Amino acid sequence: MPPTPFITHRTVRWLALLWSLGIVVALWWPRPRLPAPSGLLPLDKLVHAGLFAGFALLWMYAARGPLRRRAAWVAGLGLLFALATEAGQGLLPFGRTPSLLDGLADAAGLGLGVALFFGGGRGLARS
Repeated sequence: MPPTPFITHRTVRWLALLWSLGIVVALWWPRPRLPAPSGLLPLDKLVHAGLFAGFALLWMYAARGPLRRRAAWVAGLGLLFALATEAGQGLLPFGRTPSLLDGLADAAGLGLGVALFFGGGRGLARS
């Protein structure tokens, strides 16, 4: 999402912040009844990975600076954010519990989001 007259850098930062807030709401909301897993990965893990892929992709566009440093910051802060959301689930009174597998799905999503950013034409050659 390069800046255009309609999508400015400021807009992308706001989208990234709102996405981050949405992750907290989604992961701390009372647990929904999900269908039973029918494949290799339960739907819950795919949701975690998707949320954090979106997080990484938006923050890669929202942040400024050299691409390699930006990727390191997004991945590092994203992991801390993932740990905080998982730890926070342990403090909730309505059935949410922290899970190592959820944290691993979050980390996989972060990696996917950064990879999508670089695969979308941004390449390491420009860093």
